[in-house]
Amino acid sequence: MFGKKIKFEIWGFIFTAVLGTLLHFLYEWSGKMPAAALFSPVNESVWEHLKLLFFPFVLFTLWELLRTFPAPACFLPARTLGLSAGLFSIPFLFYCYTSILGTNYLALDILVFLLSILIAFSVSGFIEKKAARSARESGLLCRILLYLSIVVLLVLLALFLFFTFNPPHMPLFRDPVNGSYGI
Repeated sequence: MFGKKIKFEIWGFIFTAVLGTLLHFLYEWSGKMPAAALFSPVNESVWEHLKLLFFPFVLFTLWELLRTFPAPACFLPARTLGLSAGLFSIPFLFYCYTSILGTNYLALDILVFLLSILIAFSVSGFIEKKAARSARESGLLCRILLYLSIVVLLVLLALFLFFTFNPPHMPLFRDPVNGSYGI
């Protein structure tokens, strides 16, 4: 079972990397349509680039949920924790390497994105595997975590949508190219 699961994790990695890369350009390609701004970066801020992981990862997760319905109780909590780890990794790795080198480099930015996708799928796969082993003991906990995961994903979605048009004036939201915030 987990050999097949690893194949899906690899496909998820590829899907997220390809769709995330395409999303990077969607806002410009669309002629700066507000609808495209909801799902793709509107500037070069670190916050906006979190969308490159969030939306493809969630889309792949939804596809996998539909494909395996009913999914194991701890599937969505595992995915949510994996996504959270990946989303945390992007600013952490970016700010670490830029503080050491004093500037950013496109190749390293791409590497940070790919590593964050790998972290997201690895963490979710690891947690799902561990949860499957102890599902009998943690059934109620998995159900509680399922509802919590749905809330976390909806809050993240709301934050991405809201902060696209109303970003706080904080470094995470600042476009390093022109110093602007949001659209």
